[in-house]
Amino acid sequence: MTDHAHPRVCTVDDPIGRPFEAFLDSKAVTGSGETRSGKYARQLERVVGDWIEQMNNRGVTTFGDLDGQAIAQWTDEYLARRVRARNSGASTPGISAATANVYYDYVSSYLEYCRTWELLDENPAATAVARDPLPDRPSRQASEQQFWSPQERMVITRYVRQRAGEAIDERGADALNEVRDHALIYTIGYSGARGAEILRVPRGDDRRRTGVTWGDIDLDEGTLLVLGKDQDYEQVPLTDKPLPPLRRLREVLNPASDEWPIFTTSHTPTLWSSARDQLSARDHTAAAAEELLESFDQPLQVYRAHDLIPPALTTEGARHLLQKFTEAVGIEVSGDKDYLTLHGARRGVGEQYYREESPAAAQRALRHDDPRTTSEMYAHIEASELSDVGSDIFDGE
Repeated sequence: MTDHAHPRVCTVDDPIGRPFEAFLDSKAVTGSGETRSGKYARQLERVVGDWIEQMNNRGVTTFGDLDGQAIAQWTDEYLARRVRARNSGASTPGISAATANVYYDYVSSYLEYCRTWELLDENPAATAVARDPLPDRPSRQASEQQFWSPQERMVITRYVRQRAGEAIDERGADALNEVRDHALIYTIGYSGARGAEILRVPRGDDRRRTGVTWGDIDLDEGTLLVLGKDQDYEQVPLTDKPLPPLRRLREVLNPASDEWPIFTTSHTPTLWSSARDQLSARDHTAAAAEELLESFDQPLQVYRAHDLIPPALTTEGARHLLQKFTEAVGIEVSGDKDYLTLHGARRGVGEQYYREESPAAAQRALRHDDPRTTSEMYAHIEASELSDVGSDIFDGE
């Protein structure tokens, strides 16, 4: 159905399935198509492959044919119809609303990949018209939501620590990506910060969510200033766990200014594109900007030489890393996400505060305005403790 074309050689007139193999390779643990493995990769291949075939059958064959309405038609005639079939008890095989949303997310992930490679001006699956026929994503009880357990946190942090150490021994200062990943996983694993508070959110109306910078962190006090959920700036307690990885990251990255993001992207096309845009904003002509860029081998050299600000890693990029790391260490995760998630890390931090210290400590660490939010999130802990108390109370009966 597809060839193995790298997305950079595709155009809007190419078949929508042409970069599919490159997309699947990008989701592999090592980035090589020869090592695709695991439940997530197999599901992506099946679901997105089926979607490409279904769109072709509808006459939507090229990227130029894709828009929100085309996605909406597929959503209604395939996903929503199968959910209705299941709910009505029809003999036709159906799917749950949760599964429909997961399938939609897979297709959206592929289209976002294509948008990143400039095959699409926007992700048509991210539009309101495309999502309109999609059944509501079922709400989940707090006890069913993902929490990083202490064991899971220990396994994944040990993995990124060893990975960074080996890369440093082998390549020294060139091990920037591994050192960054080490600091990132420790930061989200122990601070309780939201992914959108420390990383770049690629879309949305709030242009301020561009990732935390070195000017936002106090490594002596162990605190990080973030733009909170309510659009107010808040201090996040880092704990002492992420501080050594963050100090090592600062040494290796050697940011040119405090305005540099702590977790810079390693996506080369994004780095070159952003440098080009920033130079153009300084009244460089397109030809002059290109000539300037050609004199550099590595994109970060441009940023240092011309006082530019590199873009931060996106939340989507961090999710991709977590997918790879979860599979690499062999952690089995239940639920609609089969990998350790950014928000699962936050919940795991709060749970540790809740169990080991107090509900009030968990509320402060997670920066919940209303203590009822914390109580609802960890109601399963209270229920379990009450069960133990009740067992003692009724022990004599």
